[in-house]
Amino acid sequence: MTEAHDAAGHGPNINAYLIVGGALSVFTALSFGFNYLAHHDKMSVFSAFVAILAVAIIKATLVGTYFMHLKYDWRLTYFMLIPAFILGTMMMIVLLPDIVFAW
Repeated sequence: MTEAHDAAGHGPNINAYLIVGGALSVFTALSFGFNYLAHHDKMSVFSAFVAILAVAIIKATLVGTYFMHLKYDWRLTYFMLIPAFILGTMMMIVLLPDIVFAW
């Protein structure tokens, strides 16, 4: 019974999810605002693109960190990512001669 209680305290609580969800909503509204400003010539298209891209990077970081539990379960994720990167690299090296000689 105590193990279930200890596992329940692992990770973010509901307040963290609500704060991150609110931040994602605000960042989405900012993206739409930048797009609106770019369409009405209040902001250059390039600067709107850079601002929307920066907002998208922040949103992706928040989603990965909190909703995908990368902040709290990194040790477990680490043991899945490293072998995948090694196998992906090995697969590219093994298939490289076939790709090059096919030309």
